[in-house]
Amino acid sequence: MRLAPQAPPNKVNQTVTVLFTERLIDMTEKTVKIFPNMYFGLTHCYDEVPDNNDFKLHNHDDVYEIVLFLSGDSEFYAEGNVYKLKPYDMLITRPFEMHHIRCLSTKPYERIILYLSTEYFKQNRCEEFEDIFINRPPGTGNLIPSDIVKDDLLNPINRISVYIHNGSLTAANGVVIEFLYLLNTSKSAISPSKSKDKRISDIIMYINEHLSETITLDFLSEKFFINKYHLCKLFKKNTGYTLSQYINHKRILLVRELHTQGQSLLEASTNAGFNNYSHFYRQYVKKTGMTPKNMN
Repeated sequence: MRLAPQAPPNKVNQTVTVLFTERLIDMTEKTVKIFPNMYFGLTHCYDEVPDNNDFKLHNHDDVYEIVLFLSGDSEFYAEGNVYKLKPYDMLITRPFEMHHIRCLSTKPYERIILYLSTEYFKQNRCEEFEDIFINRPPGTGNLIPSDIVKDDLLNPINRISVYIHNGSLTAANGVVIEFLYLLNTSKSAISPSKSKDKRISDIIMYINEHLSETITLDFLSEKFFINKYHLCKLFKKNTGYTLSQYINHKRILLVRELHTQGQSLLEASTNAGFNNYSHFYRQYVKKTGMTPKNMN
């Protein structure tokens, strides 16, 4: 991956000007860098020959992600649902929402990414603007269509770019807040998701709503009337995970969330659905390569 060449911004128009940050996203490790003490980050990414190996299924633990899709032949996958993209579509994801881009050809893939720390809304006293991210089921309501973006959301993205280029993060932050207000007013126009297989979407929804309960392959097969071997095949095809991998991953994310809220690791792992602490410990080490004591 490389960043697009920088060019000095001249005016706010229908072409997104150069965007840059002091610290950028690492797509391999899926880490996100934020402007120091500002709780947001912005980057402009360009892949002349995109490789799907660079865009594997992932999530961000403590970051909201907003992607302005500029060009490419791509689909966006989120929690078993899929969105076919066109230029100036905008995508939103919240922490723990599994997602990835799939490039359907070698056409150059370009996008603008705005990152918001989960602390952003509290720090800027605009908690009401978090609504569009959190008040929706996982994998639904992720796409704001291009016509809405061009009419209401592209101009503030351009102005954020200009202010960053001119070195005024405070001014840029003011426009980020304006952008979030406009983003929330566009909620009624959000495009519905399209599932490759609605049964898998329903199963994913059930898993996310019942993580603390016992969930087995036999139970899901019976509940959703799908042969369990066929279910395994469909789930892997639609999510990139095996069923057990997905459930364990989601439970680990829930443990992290509960632990940050003050629960002990033992209490959090129990409340997240692991049948015992040893099971959680093994899954955590397998997933992260570290022991839970390193959990932030």
